Amino acid sequence: MSRAIDHLVLCVNDLDAAIAAYSLLGFTVTPRAIHPFGTGNALIQLDGMYIELLAVVDPGNIAETDLSAPFSFAIYNRDYLRHRQGMSMLALQSRDAEKDREDFIAAGAAVPPVFHFERDARTPDGDTVGVAFSLAFANHPLLRNAVTFVCQHRHPPQNFYFPQYQTHANGAKAIGKVMLSHWAADAVRDFYEAIRIDHLVEALHSDELIAKYGFDDPEFSTDGFAGFELIVEDISKIADAALSLGAVQKKGQLILPPSKFFGLMVVIKSR
Repeated sequence: MSRAIDHLVLCVNDLDAAIAAYSLLGFTVTPRAIHPFGTGNALIQLDGMYIELLAVVDPGNIAETDLSAPFSFAIYNRDYLRHRQGMSMLALQSRDAEKDREDFIAAGAAVPPVFHFERDARTPDGDTVGVAFSLAFANHPLLRNAVTFVCQHRHPPQNFYFPQYQTHANGAKAIGKVMLSHWAADAVRDFYEAIRIDHLVEALHSDELIAKYGFDDPEFSTDGFAGFELIVEDISKIADAALSLGAVQKKGQLILPPSKFFGLMVVIKSR
């Protein structure tokens, strides 16, 4: 069975600046939340998927003992931000993270134990509810800056998704494909096919990425996620805001270049 996107992890240096920019773009952004391991986030909820704006907000809570673990979410994203902003991780939907871990091992991935954590979340009414997640990572030596994992939500849906947060002035509806630029794109495609996400991620060589989108940018990744498609119901609803943030118009699409938008290309297109 093919997999589906749960969320994208977009690593930024300044969480407040990212919230302001995405709000200007017409998104409803959830209140900030703090993880118990040093990172913090704010979410953009869509229909059954979301965008996670993530930053390191308390470096002191990133325990040095985590360095001995096979994989640390906090350390990985902290180190990612030491050399760039951008999309650090792709999360996939999961009903059973332990079973998905077994599938990743069978596909040849280097897979650490499942990571479980819980935190408090705030509802639009200001109430506090508990949310809990289990993450299983599918690591690959070629993808040190583009980690894929599954995210099992261990809480009632009503504790996480709220209609008030899923309605956006820009008419955003869904995340389309994710684009990855890599010097070994052919090998990456084989790996993505093995873990059944080749329909979600388009792996391209740098020259192929430039040719496809018609421009080059100094902040294009050469070994990681380059951007994603944002599907909107009416591109005119988002056009003015996107252009004000540096978007360019190409073939009926609006494209925010990575040098203008937190190290990430956002390709805005209508359904």
